Amino acid sequence: MAILFALWLVIVLRAAMNTKGPEAFVTTVPQSQVEDFAREQLASLQRRSFSDDQELCAVIFEDSDGKLGTTRLVAGEQASCDIAYFDEPGMAPVASFHTHGAFSREYDSEVPSLLDMRSDIAARMDGYVSTPGGRFWRIDAQAGMAKLVCGEGCLPQDPSYVPCKADVIASSYSIEQLANREQEGSAFC
Repeated sequence: MAILFALWLVIVLRAAMNTKGPEAFVTTVPQSQVEDFAREQLASLQRRSFSDDQELCAVIFEDSDGKLGTTRLVAGEQASCDIAYFDEPGMAPVASFHTHGAFSREYDSEVPSLLDMRSDIAARMDGYVSTPGGRFWRIDAQAGMAKLVCGEGCLPQDPSYVPCKADVIASSYSIEQLANREQEGSAFC
């Protein structure tokens, strides 16, 4: 009985030491490193996203050793992906990321969607988005802005992608600007 109690005590103590307390988990990885990590993840997922015609998404976290990792990759729909993140001891979420699937004239997929921005802002966590045209976006949750990190072709492109000369892609968007773009519809190509 004493051995079982000792084993139980060790398990409880280890769990208590692993559990985050009320103090904030302090992340140490700089935003530039998170961005580079997100870019690598998205670059490696683009072709699968195009061939399967679906969004792929996950959360980037920093572990207690200061290393970046990702949650399990989630395969979404053609134009959506539901990231479910469960807070784990010793892991702090630092950003979300997702692809925008295959090229389609039905979607304004070369910019983050209004839902993309609202979701990241609500989660108080930056987001990264890759597009069929190979653009790489950062959603700055604190500033409430989507910022183009690199333009068309900086990530792998969907072979079906057709650039639209009439569609002007800005280097950044606020929620209001994306809402206006969504309401007006993207350029006819």
